[in-house]
Amino acid sequence: MTSSTLKQLVAGLAFLTLPALGWAGQNPPAPFPFAGEYFCTRNANPICVPYTKNLNQFRRLDFDVCHPRLSDKYPQFTRPGWEEISFDLEMARRTVDNLSWFPENRETVWQEWLKASEPLRKEGKIKFWRTRIDIDNDGVVETIIRLDNPFSTKYWQGKMSWTVEPDACDYRHSTLYMLDSPNDSMKNGFNRQASTVTDIFHSSGGQVHPGESKGYYAVGRLTLPTEPEGRLIGANRGMKVYQLNNWGAGEVCDINWVPTGAYRPLKRPRSPR
Repeated sequence: MTSSTLKQLVAGLAFLTLPALGWAGQNPPAPFPFAGEYFCTRNANPICVPYTKNLNQFRRLDFDVCHPRLSDKYPQFTRPGWEEISFDLEMARRTVDNLSWFPENRETVWQEWLKASEPLRKEGKIKFWRTRIDIDNDGVVETIIRLDNPFSTKYWQGKMSWTVEPDACDYRHSTLYMLDSPNDSMKNGFNRQASTVTDIFHSSGGQVHPGESKGYYAVGRLTLPTEPEGRLIGANRGMKVYQLNNWGAGEVCDINWVPTGAYRPLKRPRSPR
């Protein structure tokens, strides 16, 4: 085959390939636009800024899209393994009871949850999961269970009920409960946050990136923007991050999500001259 024949063959293949891609003679399709951006508005821990940068690897996803949002570019952040365990109604009651801040309301909350969850439980769509992690690095593991809880609370005329979330997600609609720990203070402190904490991740700290905290963290149920900076910068949703430790869970980060085009820089007061 002569060189001129080879050139003609290559040109012919290119001519056939480009139309097959659907944009021959046109510019390539534009990438999916950004949906929004995360901003860390309260930073009380070395992981807050890198974790926010990790979240911003997924700016093309809307805030409410169900996605683990752990980027390969930030390998220091991982999730513990969860194993499915048999559904247990008594364990479910202990977990749901823990959502009620007032003991006198627990029976009402539980009965309403039973009523709302019955169809899903019959279909096997509400499950229990378990992980065993050493939260305080003392060599003894804690047992945490996760209940699929695809509901949100609704209040009408002074009464509370549960409504099914059509787009329920493990990362937003789960309820965590520390089932076993040798440290009662840790167990009680963790479970006090159970109404808001829905997800756990681990930071490997200096093992991957020097200067970052090693340990377990929890993300609270996604909410309205945290105050006051959240709304001031144009956020319409946000989250809280907690550090898990030997007394439970303590808030360390406020991270707010601002839709693309809605960001407003904070106006700082001028320093007196």
